[in-house]
Amino acid sequence: MVVQLPDGKLLHKGRIAVLIVSILCLIFYSWSTVITYAGKEGVFINNSVYFTLEEVSISKGADSQMMRFNVKLNNDGDTVVDFNQYGIKVTSTAGGSYYAQMSQAADALVSPHTAVGYYYVATIPGSLQTSDLKVTVFQRSGSSTQDVGSLSVANADSIGEQAQQLLLNLAEVDTSLTTSSYVSIEAIKAITVPQDGKWTVLIDAAVTPTGSETITLPSGLKYLLRDGQGRTMVLASNAIDGSSINAGQTKHVLLTATTDSVPVTDKMSLELSLDNTGIKSFGKLALSSIFQLVKMGDRTPYLIQGRTGVTLELQKAEEQLISTKKGALVTAVIHNDSKSTLQTPSLLGTLISSDAALSVSAETVVSPEAYIAPGESGIYRFAVVLPEGIAADKLQFLVSDTGKVSGTGTASASNNSSASNSTNTNTSGSTGASTTNSSTSNSTTTEAATNTTTNSNSSSNSSSASQSNSTSSITSSVPIAIVSLQEGLAAASNLNSIPQYELGQPFIFSTGSHIIDNNLEVSMVELNGHTNADNGYQTVIAKFKFLNKSNDTLALPTFDTTLTDSSGTIFPGTRQTTSLTQLIPDSAYVYSYSYMLPPSAQGTFKLSILDSSNSLKLKLPIADYKVAVNQAGEDDPTAVSKKLSFYPYTVNIEEWNLSSVFSSNAYTYKLKLSLDIQKAAEVIVDNTFAQMEFELVDGRDRVLGSTTQQLQGTGKLINGTQTITFTDIKSEQLDYPLTLHIYEDITTPTGVAKRLIATFKQ
Repeated sequence: MVVQLPDGKLLHKGRIAVLIVSILCLIFYSWSTVITYAGKEGVFINNSVYFTLEEVSISKGADSQMMRFNVKLNNDGDTVVDFNQYGIKVTSTAGGSYYAQMSQAADALVSPHTAVGYYYVATIPGSLQTSDLKVTVFQRSGSSTQDVGSLSVANADSIGEQAQQLLLNLAEVDTSLTTSSYVSIEAIKAITVPQDGKWTVLIDAAVTPTGSETITLPSGLKYLLRDGQGRTMVLASNAIDGSSINAGQTKHVLLTATTDSVPVTDKMSLELSLDNTGIKSFGKLALSSIFQLVKMGDRTPYLIQGRTGVTLELQKAEEQLISTKKGALVTAVIHNDSKSTLQTPSLLGTLISSDAALSVSAETVVSPEAYIAPGESGIYRFAVVLPEGIAADKLQFLVSDTGKVSGTGTASASNNSSASNSTNTNTSGSTGASTTNSSTSNSTTTEAATNTTTNSNSSSNSSSASQSNSTSSITSSVPIAIVSLQEGLAAASNLNSIPQYELGQPFIFSTGSHIIDNNLEVSMVELNGHTNADNGYQTVIAKFKFLNKSNDTLALPTFDTTLTDSSGTIFPGTRQTTSLTQLIPDSAYVYSYSYMLPPSAQGTFKLSILDSSNSLKLKLPIADYKVAVNQAGEDDPTAVSKKLSFYPYTVNIEEWNLSSVFSSNAYTYKLKLSLDIQKAAEVIVDNTFAQMEFELVDGRDRVLGSTTQQLQGTGKLINGTQTITFTDIKSEQLDYPLTLHIYEDITTPTGVAKRLIATFKQ
């Protein structure tokens, strides 16, 4: 077989075969540098040995970025591959080349049909984008190297970018470490807290080891705060829960510095350094974006305890009288949307006024149980006295987690913090086949922390002394959220954000209160008011029903109630005197609260149910509802029959008649009633239950006489015809028309409260 070429020469069959094989080899070699294999991009050494790029993470600082990545050597062949023959570097599309350092020791010899990952870090310019970067594999040949191929960072198996984060090799800080030990340091949150005319800058930094070993934060690492105006301050560092950090664990370090003037945060940065001036700098983090205020009602990620799915929400801030002084009641909620039970953290609340340059410690008066189950929430309530002259709409509220603090330091020319330094280190060659791990211990003296951690759940600060501000407690606590109270404190008279109540509807109580058992259904069955012309005030009676829906006997709760009108005036309720304290299963009980109001207080009110079982005995609302008071006695006074409610009794007066007899210079009036009395079967009634009072009034509104009758106990009213007598009524003449008032008399610790039920006129 011959082939005619353009120049007219003939080539024999053997020469053609050699040419074809050569071309195929060139094509195969060009394909072998970067080829897609099993869905991944790979650099192939041959058909069975290739490199892939996985687990890329880029930490972006203010002017540089660190890239962590895993280059996996896959050996599908039948012989051992020596990784020492190869090297790794980072390159850019613009031609830049950046040194990559191995961050974890690994065996350089890769056995047949196995894969080994080699972890690297590289420092690259902050201006480079992910799409600009490649990881290049090169092959060593004596003293020279030759690039084998490149893997695109953008096409890596997994990639993540994290702002406000630096990657630090602890071996560069602590020279006693014999191998690289990398940690990522991330600035999570920053706040400024005023006190006594000075300002504290507090930065929450999270530290995470990137390797598989336990590390200890070295005492020689300096944290510098640069304010963007030419000033540099050394930050004191406090490690939360100790400075030793296990692999896969994240711990928090609190960094603090104090300044005499209001900090300017828009150009502020955090620099890690080996000295107090930044000559030996490990990188900077811009801080302006993490000085953020949270809005009321927004959920902030709660990153403590290494959890995801846990958030903190500041639900509301309300006016509250505290020891007769104007105060605030702030409600915070932790939502556990994770898949495991959360140990309830101890939280600290601080009220901040930037305008007045002061902070006020709040008292934790309600906190959740020891654990919060998945899908559940835990409620905290903070009480704080408001400083006089402070604009409520300019306030902020800081919620912090009080953790265990180790380490100490002062924000001065030098950082005096000292911490234990002990770590497991690896001793190996760069990629030697005989790579081994050994443990080296380096310890220094641990200085006791000077900042005292405050447990907000058992704080001894009294609310009346709240203005004895405690910056030390703030600087030893991890800031979770700082919330703007720009909309001010909700006034006690605010009815816009609370639900309308319908009689008989079960109350929904705050989960932060424990005085009412979950199996005890509480509702209000009556709310009536009337004004007595003689004494000049209005009496309002609220009747509460308690239903035991469990199989156990439950204690009847004791709580306080108030009615608040549209002007913000609060009217406390007085509880009925009762003898029953326990409620058996599947039964109900009723008792009442009475309120004294001016006659002008009409219409809609806020009903608050209050719990005073907290440490300060503050009356904290556990339920707020909008209610309308029904004005009693406005029914038709000439009606022949009426159905009257003395819940749980219903008294149906089917017919009535009033007559008089004059004898011995006195009148006797007889009231004849035809009654049908029914009682709700489930409700228990004892002898302290309210009485029916009948009051007789003449045409001049003079009270001629009154008498009381029982609905329970000895001599109680029964069904059928009943005669009630008013005796010893002295009057010179009959003054018609006569009016009959029927009241419900309720005994309270301060006297008898009368509820007008009905009016009859003859």
